[in-house]
Amino acid sequence: MTNIQEQDKRKGGRPPTGRVRKLSKSVTVKFSKPSYEALRLRARKANRKLAEYIRESALNGAVVSGHNTETIAIAKNLIGMANNLNQLTKLSHQRGFHETHVYVVDLLRRLKAILCEHRQASQTLKSNIGRKEATI
Repeated sequence: MTNIQEQDKRKGGRPPTGRVRKLSKSVTVKFSKPSYEALRLRARKANRKLAEYIRESALNGAVVSGHNTETIAIAKNLIGMANNLNQLTKLSHQRGFHETHVYVVDLLRRLKAILCEHRQASQTLKSNIGRKEATI
């Protein structure tokens, strides 16, 4: 008879959620309408609720890091040289290539030097990443 009474005393329903799985902290994120609709569509395609989709994307998604200062400096330098090249092209069409030949050759030499620097920097970055992965 004690077994029957103990079974009657047991609480019905879902068991309580453990502390680790309980979601107690919230973060407010604002989206523009197009971004929000894109997220809703992705969540629907993944057959998930929007909150679940955003949570999983935030925890499991890969974050792409921004550019470092060296890459930004190289990009600014290339942009300036591209402007110079456009101006030299316009001048060459107006006056003839024989007058701008020296400037064009100098600009091409500097562009090649910057591209070599960029290649070396990207190879160094790749080799550093490989070393970090090997130590992990």
